[in-house]
Amino acid sequence: MPSLACLRFVLLAVAVSLVPAAAAADLSSGSAYDPGVAALLAEINESELRKTASDLQEIPTRAFGSGGNREAGDYIYRRLADIPGLDVEFQAGEVRNVIARLPGSANTSTEIVVVGAHYDSRSFDPARAPGITDNGCGVAVVLELARVMSRHSFDRTVEFAFWNAEENGRHGSRRYVANISAPVALYLNYDSTCLGEGDRPRLNLLYNRGAREAAELMVHHNTLYGTNFTLTRNAAPFMSDHISFWARGHPAMMAHALPQWPAHTPDDTVDRASFEFAGKNARLGLSVLAKVAGMEGIAPVATGESGAVPWPEGWADNPAIPVMPRNGAAIHRAGEDGYHPAVRLSSSGAIWACGCSL
Repeated sequence: MPSLACLRFVLLAVAVSLVPAAAAADLSSGSAYDPGVAALLAEINESELRKTASDLQEIPTRAFGSGGNREAGDYIYRRLADIPGLDVEFQAGEVRNVIARLPGSANTSTEIVVVGAHYDSRSFDPARAPGITDNGCGVAVVLELARVMSRHSFDRTVEFAFWNAEENGRHGSRRYVANISAPVALYLNYDSTCLGEGDRPRLNLLYNRGAREAAELMVHHNTLYGTNFTLTRNAAPFMSDHISFWARGHPAMMAHALPQWPAHTPDDTVDRASFEFAGKNARLGLSVLAKVAGMEGIAPVATGESGAVPWPEGWADNPAIPVMPRNGAAIHRAGEDGYHPAVRLSSSGAIWACGCSL
């Protein structure tokens, strides 16, 4: 996940045209503590996260187009195929996304919930690209979410996606969203998920307008279920697969760690990772996914109470709120040749766009 410099410019809010998109899940930020959710979160096993990351490190490189990349895709496919209840497939031809589907139990919604991570790696030495913090840990988290969630029933279908070629321009996730047939209630992206220090490590939230209520729910659950991250909203354009969903108007968010070193180096190894951080990140994301997907046996989210929980101190009045319009396609089209704006609203109602070139 490259971190890129910004060029800021101003657009009037009225100048942004929005294309109709599927409605985001209607959530309440003010949900009460749910013992069923707490029990679900307790099923996350940090030893499983470490094992997956260690297995991936045995592959010297997962750079797209390499033999190691194909080996990693096969490994992920086998792991998913061993989980009862999942329908698993390779998708997008030579790109080789791996998609596992947990069918929903209700016919009340055609929307799906997607959680994903890219499995390719990158390094200045392509032959030595272990890619554990970027993004073996993300793969480990999504595999663990698949293992845990497959033991339960959800109203909505949940897809566990493992994207390829993210480091080469997000080809995997872009192929997926270009051909998706169902509206997306929420996409949650895991990239750079296991770097954290101290008693309250920082977790940075990036989301578009359609995912704002899911982000509010995550803020609330951070305290409610004791993950206790120091949450930030850094508006820097951290490019990853959530951008592909933003560009097509789907509600999407990413919760990731800062800083990013040793990403994209041969030193990005298991010993650099914090699996305690990764476990907390997995639990926090799972608490939101369970609500959005409608897990059976837990209290459903209330509707009509958006914004019931305040943001942490200093967020509400922040003049640079890092959200995008729910459909950023009108802005995205201006830079399809590798120029990807990240948009946020200023207190004056103008739109600040950070344009970044890959």
